[in-house]
Amino acid sequence: MSEELVWLARTLDIVRERTGLDFSRYRASTMLRRVRNRMIAAGAQTLPEYHEQLQADPGEAGALLERLTIKVSRFYRDAATFRALGGALERWTRTRPPRLWSAGCGQGEEPYSLAILAEASGLGEARVLATDIDPSALAFAREARYPEAAVQEVPAPLLARAFDEEASPRGRRLRVKPELRARVDFQIHDLLCGDEPPRERGFDLVCCRNVLIYLQRDFQERVQRLLARSLAPGGLLCLGEAEWLLPPVAARFEVIDRKARLFRYRAEGAEVRHV
Repeated sequence: MSEELVWLARTLDIVRERTGLDFSRYRASTMLRRVRNRMIAAGAQTLPEYHEQLQADPGEAGALLERLTIKVSRFYRDAATFRALGGALERWTRTRPPRLWSAGCGQGEEPYSLAILAEASGLGEARVLATDIDPSALAFAREARYPEAAVQEVPAPLLARAFDEEASPRGRRLRVKPELRARVDFQIHDLLCGDEPPRERGFDLVCCRNVLIYLQRDFQERVQRLLARSLAPGGLLCLGEAEWLLPPVAARFEVIDRKARLFRYRAEGAEVRHV
C-alpha cells in the first residue's frame, strides 16, 4: 500500500470514529481526491499535516464529511431518464398510490422531481421516501430552497405548479411548494449497512443513481441486492447513466429502457426479457 493510501486510511478512520460512517468501502481514488480537496481548503500542505489537523479540530470531521459526500445534482437530471420514469408513472394502474424510494438522495433534487412527476401523472397521493447518509444534505433538502440553475431542466409548464419564488440576498431562489414537500419523507440511511430503509418493503420504484460508481465492486453488489429486496414484484429500479446491474443480480431483472438504466424486478421463475 502506498504512503498516500496509508494516510487516507488513517483519515477515514477518524471520520468513522466521529461520524459512524465507514468510507473504506468506497473507491480509494475518489476518496483520496475529495480528502485532498478538503485538505487544501483547510490550509494543510500534506496528508499527514491534514491528519493532525483533523485530530485536533473536532469540527473538521463534519467539514470533511460534507466534502466526501458532495452532491452535484439538479431537478429532472438526465432528460431521457425522467421521460422514462414519467411514462412508467403515467401507466400506473393499481388502485393504491405507488411507493417510491430515492436512495442516496443528496440535497433533494431527485425525490422532489419524483413527487413532481407523480403529481403531473395524476398520482398526487404518491409518497416518496428519500434517504442519504449526510445529515447536512438532508437538512438542506428539507428546506427545499434551490437556485434557478437547479431547475432549468424542469418542463416549463410544471415550474409554476411546483415552485414558489423567493427573494434572497444570493439572488432569485425557488422553493418547492408545501404540498409537494409534504409528500417527501427524508431519513438518514446508509445503503452499505445491509438493512432495508426504515419503511415497509415493496417499493414500486427505487431510484439509486450515481451512488454505485463510487463503491468497490463487492459493495456495489451488496447494495444492488438490498435494492432488489426492497422492490415489490414488478417494481422498477433506476440506476445512473454510468451504472449497470452486476451479473449475480441482473438475472432477477429485465431491461425496460437501456438508455435510462431502467429495470423491472421479475417475479420468481419469470422469463428474462431484454429490450
